[in-house]
Amino acid sequence: MPELSIEGNGRLERTAIYYNGQQLDKVREVFIHISEDGDFDALIMYVGSDGQHYTKNLFTDYLDSVQTEPPGFTSEEATSLQMLTIDSDGTLESTLLLRNNEEQEGVVRLYVHIKAPSVEEGRGLRSWFGGSKNIPERAEFAAEITYREIDGSLTTEGVF
Repeated sequence: MPELSIEGNGRLERTAIYYNGQQLDKVREVFIHISEDGDFDALIMYVGSDGQHYTKNLFTDYLDSVQTEPPGFTSEEATSLQMLTIDSDGTLESTLLLRNNEEQEGVVRLYVHIKAPSVEEGRGLRSWFGGSKNIPERAEFAAEITYREIDGSLTTEGVF
């Protein structure tokens, strides 16, 4: 199953995106919305090695011409960052969610939207949903998880 990891501190310039252990280069936008209600959106927009812009489903599509780069953080730097990992085949039932290598239980919803400022307005992932999802057009870094507590209440917290 494909594995996506996002390592960072909540700021675009201190974030790295890994796909199956390789750090990706030229990523322009990542949008993940997974909920217990059956929502499963996991899209990436990137510039391929051929200069073309690609929009792909992270867990069901082959990432054509994807560019990789050496790891951007040393092991010492990584200790001050958070790591979110999603291991999935694109179905809710087979999705494993880890935070800092610890499996997360009781997750009701995961929302991640990372968008580099270089994406032109009107050309981002928002255009793929035709307005049916509330995806901002501006540069964005949002990542939050909603958990169901033992008493049934919901708690939302930032990932990074």
